[in-house]
Amino acid sequence: MPIRPNKLKEILRSGGTIYSSSVRLPEPGLCELLGYAGFDFVLIDAEHGATDAATIDRLVQGCFAGNTVPVVRVLRNDEPEAVMKALDLGAQGVLIPHCRTADDARRLQQAAFYPPRGKRGYGPGRGSQWGLVPTPEYLATVDDAVLLAALVEDVEGVDNIDAIAQVGLDVLWVGTSDLAADMGFPGQTDHPQVLAAAARVLAACQKHNVACGFPARDHESARWAQSQGYRAIGYGCAEQYVMQTARKFLETAGR
Repeated sequence: MPIRPNKLKEILRSGGTIYSSSVRLPEPGLCELLGYAGFDFVLIDAEHGATDAATIDRLVQGCFAGNTVPVVRVLRNDEPEAVMKALDLGAQGVLIPHCRTADDARRLQQAAFYPPRGKRGYGPGRGSQWGLVPTPEYLATVDDAVLLAALVEDVEGVDNIDAIAQVGLDVLWVGTSDLAADMGFPGQTDHPQVLAAAARVLAACQKHNVACGFPARDHESARWAQSQGYRAIGYGCAEQYVMQTARKFLETAGR
């Protein structure tokens, strides 16, 4: 009995592009819905969302119901226990915020991988289908089935991007909102200097064969990002869609 395959790893290895959206509220149905819509993975936002361990557990199940990959965005980049917990609950990937140095990236690897590659404590739970997958087979395959990603969203991270990219994470994601603020342009994610910094991250990723991620606001920016070479495209969050669609309807209806 093999472990659950991670289609994100398969898509990236074949040179493809992965698409995601995020969920902040503790509602598994939103994850299921995004999976049915066709997103390759759902980002369970435990940094900004109403998400504790019990909620992650339920949202992971919602992702599996919709045949999409659960990836957890943890609160901090220096909490190995949070990484372990997310993976034990069945997440197939982890995203850390504010990756500023190569040590931040290596710390993620150490938290996500079992010895001898890392220091993750043993307690797989859903990842081993609650023990149905034999332990030797689980340990021999699980490390390579976990997607590791990091947000580069600070000037320091951009300055250290070549060293960070050499660590060997799967995805380095440009966080344009925090990056714009750190550069002195809050709210100006399209500022030329912000896009130039993003291009530096992309170039380093391409040099070291790492997928680079970019947040898209609409289909036009998603197409632009893919044309530039970004291979992980994120699109808003489910709660945002509800608000935008609701307001558009009411405004059109005269409210």
